[in-house]
Amino acid sequence: MEDDLIPGDDIHIEPVQQGPRRRQRPPVDTLQGHPYLEFPDGTDAARHCQKLRRMHVGSHASIDWDAMEEIAETPRVRRFIPIDSPWHRLFDLAHTPTYRELLVEFLSSFTFHPPGEPVPLPYPGAPHPPEVSFRLAGVMRSMTLAQFAVHCGLYMQEEIETEIYTAGLVVVEKPTLVGFWQVIAGADHWEHEKSKGRVSFVRDPLYRYLHHLLATSISARGYSREWCTTTDLFFLYCLLYRRPCALAHGLAQYFASGHHRQERGFLYGGAYVTVIARSLGLVPHQDPHLRTPAIMPTRMGMQSLWGMRVIRRFPIGPRFKNREGGVWTEQALPEHFEPVHPPADPADVVPVEDPPEDLDGAAEPQPPPPAGAPQFPRHVIRGRAPGAALHPDVRARLDRLDDLVGWLVRAEQDRREREGLPPIPLPPVRAPHQEHQPQQQHQDSDSDLDA
Repeated sequence: MEDDLIPGDDIHIEPVQQGPRRRQRPPVDTLQGHPYLEFPDGTDAARHCQKLRRMHVGSHASIDWDAMEEIAETPRVRRFIPIDSPWHRLFDLAHTPTYRELLVEFLSSFTFHPPGEPVPLPYPGAPHPPEVSFRLAGVMRSMTLAQFAVHCGLYMQEEIETEIYTAGLVVVEKPTLVGFWQVIAGADHWEHEKSKGRVSFVRDPLYRYLHHLLATSISARGYSREWCTTTDLFFLYCLLYRRPCALAHGLAQYFASGHHRQERGFLYGGAYVTVIARSLGLVPHQDPHLRTPAIMPTRMGMQSLWGMRVIRRFPIGPRFKNREGGVWTEQALPEHFEPVHPPADPADVVPVEDPPEDLDGAAEPQPPPPAGAPQFPRHVIRGRAPGAALHPDVRARLDRLDDLVGWLVRAEQDRREREGLPPIPLPPVRAPHQEHQPQQQHQDSDSDLDA
C-alpha cells in the first residue's frame, strides 16, 4: 500500500497545482457529451455535472515515509498513524491516480443519507433511499455506509463489527475543539466569528504537516490550507488524541458536498473514487472512455517540508525546528483540557433582574458594579455617544441631500402622471420617535433647483 500506482497509468501532474496561488479561470469544458456524464435533463445530477465538469481537479498529497525517516520523526508519526489502521489507509490511498471523468460522474450523482437520521419521503409508505448511492462508468450503485467504508479502502471487512468502525466519532462539540486548539496553538489565535484559525500558529511542526495531509485528503480543498477549519480540527483532534473516528462517514459527507464548491475552486477525492472503482471491478487505466490523462498524486517530502519552513539543517541532520530556530522538542499533549466557549455578544446577554425588595425591612445594600471598559456589541462602532450633535456642515449636506431626493421623487411622480402610469410606491413615513426628521419639503420644485 506504500505506492498504489499501477504500471500503465498515464503519468501526468496537473500544472494548476504548481502555479502561483491565485484564482484561475475554470478550464475549458472538454467533457461535454462524454458518455459517462450524460444525465437526464432536469435532474440534480445533470445540474451538478454541468458545474463540476468545468472545475479544476486537484492532486492529492500523501505521507513521504522516507522524509519522516530522514528527519527522525517516524516513531512519533507511527504513534498517531499505526500501520494497517484506518488513518494509515486514508493517507496512503491518497497516493492513487485521479481520473477526471470518473470523479465528475461520481460527485454529480453521489447522495448520502446518514444511518439513523430522518429522511423526508415523497409520499407515505415510499421506500427509504439507500444510505449511499452513486454512478460509476455509467452504472448506478447503492449500498450501506458500512459497505461504502469497505469499498473505499478505509476499513477491512472484519473491522466493520468492531469498535474501530462502530465507535467512530461523527461530531465533537465546538467548545472541545476550540479547547483543543488552545492546547496546540492558543485560543487567542482562533477566529470565533469565522470558525477558523491560521495553521502557522500551531506550535508543533508535525501537527502542521499532518494538517496539510488532512487538507488534501478527507477535507481537501484548493489554496486555503493555511487555515484550520472546524472540520480540520475535528479530524486532527481524533488523530492526535487517538479517538476512533468515523472516517467513512466523513468522506461520504465530503463527497455529498462536492457540488457546493465554487466553480473556480478545485475538485478533490479522485484518489478514493479510483479505489472504489477498482473495488467494483473496474480498471480505469484500461478504460477507452477515459480521454484525459490520469492526474498523479504527490508525496509531501523534503521539498515540501523546506517549503513549509518547519525544518532546519543541524549537525545531526535535518530536523523540525522551533520558533527560535533550535531543534524542536516534543511537548506531550495533556490528557484533559478545559473547553473554550466563544465570547458572549453583549447584545445577546440577558440582563440580571434586581433581587426582590424585602418588604419586612430595609433592602440589603448591593455591591457597586465592577469597573471596567464599556462593552459594545461587535456590530457597533466605538465613537461619539448616540444623539450627539453633528457638525453643522454634515447636517447641512444631509438636509441638501434630503431636498434633492424629494425633488427627484416628485419629478418622477409628475412624469408618470402625465404618461398615465401608476404612481411609484413611496417608502413608509418614519415614526416620530426616530432621531432625525427631514426638513419639510419645498412645495415649489423651482425653488429646490435654485437652492
